Amino acid sequence: MKAKKEVVVDRRIQKTKKALTEALINLILEKGYEKVTIQNIIDKANVGRSTFYIHYESKEQLLLDGHNNLNVKMFFDEKDEVEINFENLFDHVAENLQLAKAMLGKKGGNMMIEFFKNSVALKIKRKFGSQFAKGKSAQKLVGYLCDAAGAAVISLLVSWIEDEMIFTSKEMSLKCHCMVSAVFEKAVL
Repeated sequence: MKAKKEVVVDRRIQKTKKALTEALINLILEKGYEKVTIQNIIDKANVGRSTFYIHYESKEQLLLDGHNNLNVKMFFDEKDEVEINFENLFDHVAENLQLAKAMLGKKGGNMMIEFFKNSVALKIKRKFGSQFAKGKSAQKLVGYLCDAAGAAVISLLVSWIEDEMIFTSKEMSLKCHCMVSAVFEKAVL
């Protein structure tokens, strides 16, 4: 009997978090991230302020929780920690378009774009970093290249979202692979 009660609580938590995330997404699309307040979120989600603060400390934390949900599949290939699967990224964004528009679109603010860029750059570094010497200047260069490649990938992703995904996920994935490979092709020290 106790287990049944725990399942109910878990469902309530899931339902509350989903309502808060959906409220945030809708509000970002409506007014832009910077103009959204916690009061707006709780009013739209129809939850109390104390309920919000049980789950989140700020609207930024709520947004990051939404990112973690989007990041579940993103561009990571679970079979191979080093390989980058950009097609997963584009497919997952297409499947979660409203969330992606809220987080990465023009009204989403720069915080999530920077967060995504850093996530992509880290994955790129795992793939290409071992090709570089271990010296300080070589490692600095790999950091610069990974940041630049990550920014380029996210720029393509954001443009793709804003242009209503006029290319397929496969086409975008291929372009990202070509672009990232080209950045590292002749840069090895």
